[in-house]
Amino acid sequence: MTRIDLSHLSEEIKKTQNWSNHRKQMFGMGLMNELYITDGSVSKTSPVIIPASDRAMTTQLVSDVLDDLIAYDEIDPMVYPLEGEPVSGTELDFPHLLILNNEPGIQYILNTHLWLKVMDDPERTLALVVTGNLSGAFTFYIEQVSGQFEKMVVNFDKNGIYLLTKLSVDVLHLTDQPLTLH
Repeated sequence: MTRIDLSHLSEEIKKTQNWSNHRKQMFGMGLMNELYITDGSVSKTSPVIIPASDRAMTTQLVSDVLDDLIAYDEIDPMVYPLEGEPVSGTELDFPHLLILNNEPGIQYILNTHLWLKVMDDPERTLALVVTGNLSGAFTFYIEQVSGQFEKMVVNFDKNGIYLLTKLSVDVLHLTDQPLTLH
């Protein structure tokens, strides 16, 4: 979406304040299908991982639209409790380290329709945002205090904001193929 389109969306969202819950949800689902950032690839073989700062204006506008959709009850973030799987005895190569900060907003663009966003809540919850009707899995690793790694997998099958609860780290370690799209 262009910056002009994104700027107008916030005004359109505010007009829905007195709509029925069903109509709001339908409006929100329609917008989640249309939102995208960058001309990145949705290819299964070449993920595009871009720091959000490279698309600062667009990511800020998209983040604002997502916050408005939540504030006006047009989308409900889905709680996704992560359960780590210990990884041992293997050599892991992490060509991508995603360093997260505590500022709310989109932090990384994984591809055109998948982003990592820090929510504007007291806990600063990390979320995976999925648009464009994609389904698949996002795999990342976190390092424990002991130096061991845990594998985390977020499976997604519909548009939405997947809140990654039980996650309190500043760095995500990614392999060359963190995304699997179906």
